[in-house]
Amino acid sequence: MANKSTSDKNKPSRKALRANEFYNPKTKRYEYRYKDTLGKNRVISSYRLESTDQVPKGKKSGQSLREKEAELNGYLANNIDIDGAKLTLLDIIEKYLEHLYNRKDLRHNTKTGYNVTVNALKQYRLGYMEIGKIKPEHCEAWLTDMKKKYRGSSIQSQISLIKRSFEYALDYDYIAKNPFRRIATDKSDSKEMQAIPVNEMNDFLDFCSKDSHSKHCYEMLYVLFWTGLRASELCGLTIDNLDMTNHVIKVEKQLQCINHTHVVLKPKTSNGLRYIPMTDGVYNCFVSALEKRYLKGDIEPICYDERGNLYEGFVFLATRSRKTIVRSHVEEYLQNCIKRYNLENPSKPIRKFEPHICRHTFATNMQGLPLKTLQSILGHGNIKTTMDNYVNARPTVQQLAEINAVAGTVS
Repeated sequence: MANKSTSDKNKPSRKALRANEFYNPKTKRYEYRYKDTLGKNRVISSYRLESTDQVPKGKKSGQSLREKEAELNGYLANNIDIDGAKLTLLDIIEKYLEHLYNRKDLRHNTKTGYNVTVNALKQYRLGYMEIGKIKPEHCEAWLTDMKKKYRGSSIQSQISLIKRSFEYALDYDYIAKNPFRRIATDKSDSKEMQAIPVNEMNDFLDFCSKDSHSKHCYEMLYVLFWTGLRASELCGLTIDNLDMTNHVIKVEKQLQCINHTHVVLKPKTSNGLRYIPMTDGVYNCFVSALEKRYLKGDIEPICYDERGNLYEGFVFLATRSRKTIVRSHVEEYLQNCIKRYNLENPSKPIRKFEPHICRHTFATNMQGLPLKTLQSILGHGNIKTTMDNYVNARPTVQQLAEINAVAGTVS
């Protein structure tokens, strides 16, 4: 009998190899050699040829060569970029966001929201899986876990970013289909923002105007309730934004805290650039605020935008330091006023609420305006946002008075 070659001696017995399959005696691994979609020579290997083969002693288990081949040929048949398919979900989100930031000048809060999604995903196995191996059942399992911790609106914002990242991967041929395509959640479990009833708002503002510890907040809170301004927009108001002759507020910027620094930014959206008419009450509050405005050491606080442009003359300043304020300061002032009010009125306390509720309250109180006017004042791009998300139905007692008033005009 002729002597066997070295490769034949080391080759395991009774293993019929297919085209492009080889046994490497040096590594003792089975190999499959192929060309990728770009024509580059590639190799995949495994200690096992079939899934039923035993793993050599001391070696880690893994997919057999035939299992890897089946997966690989599926990629090649769909012209999938194999390297791209091996990126993790967190990797592809990072690539998508880099692509997005290069195309759009996104707001700071939008980027912060994306970072929240990324950090939340780092707590789940799904974030570290290769996108080519993620299946709808993995996505459903993630959604089930998310529902245990987050409300519908929060989950929906995360689904949106992940879904768009998969679409990005699809566009670049990293995957054949989007496993997140049918993933959705019900936002109905989200806590609806409810306006403060008119009588409670009036009682609260009246208290703030008279209480010695709260009256420094009165003008600020009154303006929030009666203009629909966002808290950050209120903080960004400068004296030149107030047309006291024509009773109009020009909204052109907001003040945000970024990395412990107060930074002037554009409004939340392009529709946020707007003019808001002053009610007589708002006008009087601005007159009072400007009269009481003083500077500590005659030093005018200044802030800069992201391009280095300087802004000064901010209308509302911190009570003691006389420095600029941001939303967190407004929140603190409001919560302190609510606490004092409830201590003074234990029989009819007002519920705790955030500054943004003042905006909802304004929208609800002003729903008698022409809808396009209300939409413009709030700075919404879509009337649906105004009516579905901001305007609450008035209390039944008020509805009764309104419907009787209308009925009386019908002949």
